[in-house]
Amino acid sequence: MMSHTTSAGRELDPVAESVAVYSDHTGEYAAVHAPKMADRVERFAGSLPAPSLILDAGCGPGRDLARFRAYGHVARGVDLNPVFVTMANTHAPTSQCDLREVGTRFPAGTFDGVWASASLVHLDAAETVDVLGQFGALLRPDGKLYVCLKATGHTGWLDEPDGRRWYTVWDPDEFATAVTGAGFEVDRVDPGPYVEVWATRNG
Repeated sequence: MMSHTTSAGRELDPVAESVAVYSDHTGEYAAVHAPKMADRVERFAGSLPAPSLILDAGCGPGRDLARFRAYGHVARGVDLNPVFVTMANTHAPTSQCDLREVGTRFPAGTFDGVWASASLVHLDAAETVDVLGQFGALLRPDGKLYVCLKATGHTGWLDEPDGRRWYTVWDPDEFATAVTGAGFEVDRVDPGPYVEVWATRNG
């Protein structure tokens, strides 16, 4: 990943810089994305006995935290953006956390499920592989993982209507292989603009 240098000559972390952009449009972001992913949440929630403890890794404003609770699960959230953390805390306990350090925030084997919906898109490939390994450590044996990442376009900085962000684009097969290498059995791969991987932690 290439670093970005400010006018003052200070290098910024592309992940932190990308996540910070959301702060200027949190209400709009929450409204636009509110109806999305409901079917995936239902499928993931149904794959675990209720109540299970689910980590929403990169929870944004907390949409899916509320959904998991409605399905009878116990949800916990982490997000790097402080405005999102405040919003998400209205749905379930949420703390500010860089996902590249998520493995240091909870004891190993804490969670029954880890849900990472488009939350790793700003990490480079090596960082993503490392975080997948941290997810595996946080899950109990046979715990469930859902993760989706960008699979179309080009890796690099992207100017969007609401700001400039870094994205890493993955080949679906390569990403499924990375999940397997992190200690998971891949149960399902759904290709598309975002490749979606459903997996189970090896016992």
